[in-house]
Amino acid sequence: MRPLLNSAVPTRPAAPARPKPARLAWTKLLNAAAPAVSLATALAALAGACLSLAQNTAPALAIVELVVLSVAQQVLFLYIYLRFAKWDFKVALLALLSFAGLVVLYVMPEYLTGWQFNAVVHRSFFAAVWLMAMAIPAMMCAIYYLAGATPRAEDYAHYPLVLVPVGLALAVYVVLIGQLVLQGLPNLTWQAISKPYFSYGWPIKVFVGGDWPMWSSELRTSIGLLYYLQGTGLLMLLTAVISLPIGVGAGLYLSEYATGILGSLTRFAVTALRAISLLILGLTAFSLTDLSSGTPLASLLHGRYFDGFVWQTSSGGSFLAASIVLSFLVIPLIALATEEGCRSLPPELREGSLALGASDETTLWRIVLPWSLPNVVTALLLGCAEAAGSVAVLMFIAGRGDYGVGPFSQVTSLAYAIFIIWFGDQQFKGSMGPFLFTAGVLLMIITMGMGIAAMLTKRWLVRRHRGG
Repeated sequence: MRPLLNSAVPTRPAAPARPKPARLAWTKLLNAAAPAVSLATALAALAGACLSLAQNTAPALAIVELVVLSVAQQVLFLYIYLRFAKWDFKVALLALLSFAGLVVLYVMPEYLTGWQFNAVVHRSFFAAVWLMAMAIPAMMCAIYYLAGATPRAEDYAHYPLVLVPVGLALAVYVVLIGQLVLQGLPNLTWQAISKPYFSYGWPIKVFVGGDWPMWSSELRTSIGLLYYLQGTGLLMLLTAVISLPIGVGAGLYLSEYATGILGSLTRFAVTALRAISLLILGLTAFSLTDLSSGTPLASLLHGRYFDGFVWQTSSGGSFLAASIVLSFLVIPLIALATEEGCRSLPPELREGSLALGASDETTLWRIVLPWSLPNVVTALLLGCAEAAGSVAVLMFIAGRGDYGVGPFSQVTSLAYAIFIIWFGDQQFKGSMGPFLFTAGVLLMIITMGMGIAAMLTKRWLVRRHRGG
C-alpha cells in the first residue's frame, strides 16, 4: 500500500490577481476623459454662441471652437467604438456638421444682405446659431456616455434641452439688470428723486419806471424725477380703486351665479379683455379723451393745469382717464383670481356654514370671500405693477408733467419718462438724459417690490384665513 503522502491531492486553480486600486482609478479616469472633454468643449461652444450674439468680433473665436468641437466629437466617436464596440453615427454626424459650419463661416462674408431680406446681418449671428445648434446635442451625447450609457443616463442626457434655454434666459436677465443697475445707481440720489422736472414760462408783474405795471414771463426750470415717481404711485392707486370692486364682483359672479348665456358672455368678456393688445388700449385712451373734447367731461378726462392766469385744458389725458383704461387690464386679472379662489373653497366649509343656519349671503361674505382673499390681493398687486410699467397705454395721452401731479392733471409716469427721454425732443433729452437708467432702476424697484409684496402677502393671508 502506497503511503498517503504520495497520493495525488486535487488542488483549486489559482484565483486571478485583482487589479490594484490605483489601476482601477486610472481606468475610470481614462474612460471618463473623452466624454468629459466633449462636455467641456460643448460648454465652451455654448459660451462662444452667447458671446457671438453680444459682439461682432467673435466669429474668429467661433471658428476655433468649431474646430475643437469637431475634434472632440471624433475622439468621442472612437472612444465609443473602443469601449462599447458600436458605431454611434449621431456623434459622427455632429463632428461632420461642426466641420461644415467651420467651412461655411470661413468663406462667409462679414455682412450679408439680399434675398429680399430688408436688413444687413453680421456673420456673428450665424456663428451663434451654428454653435448653439452643435453645442446642445454635443452636451447631450457627452452626458449620456459620461453617465455610463444606461437608461438613467439617457434621462440625464435630456436635461440640456430644458436647462440651457432657462439658463440663457436667466443670463439675459442678469446682463440687462446688471447694466441697468450699473448705469442707473450713480445718479440715484436724493436730489434726483426729491426735485421735479418742469420748464415753462410763468407770468410775473413788473413795474416800468416804478409806476407802470406790465406782465412779463419768467422761465422756471427744474430737473428731477419727483413728478414721474408721484405719477406712477397715483396711477397705481387710481387703477386699484377702479379695478378692485369691479374685478371682485365679476369674479364672485362667475364663481357663484354665472349660468346660461349671460354667464358665458361674462366669461368671454373677461378672457377677451385679458388678451387685448396694449396698443388697442392706448388707442382707446386717445379716443376717450378726444371724444370728450368740448363736453363737461373734458376737464376730467383731458386734464388741466394752471398757467398763471387761468386753468387750461391739456392736450392729452388725465390720470383718471389713464386709470380707467388701465383697469381694463387689471379687472380680468382680479376677476379670474377671485373665481379661482372661490372655487378652491372646500365643499365641507360651505356646507357646514349652511348647515349651521347661515344664509347664502352670510356664507359668501364670511366664508367664501375671505378664503379667496389671498388670490384677490395677489392679483391686485401684480396688476398695479403691470399698470406702473405700461407705457403703450400712456403713449398717446401722457405728457412731461410740468405742472404737477393730480387726479385731473395730465398723466405721466416713470415708464413714460423713460420713453420720452429716449425719443423726446433734444432739449428734454439733454436735461433728463443722465436720469434715463435711474428712472429704469426706480421702475424696476417698484415692479419687483410689488411682486415680492404679492408673494409675502399671499403667504400671510393663506396662513391667516386658510390655516396653511
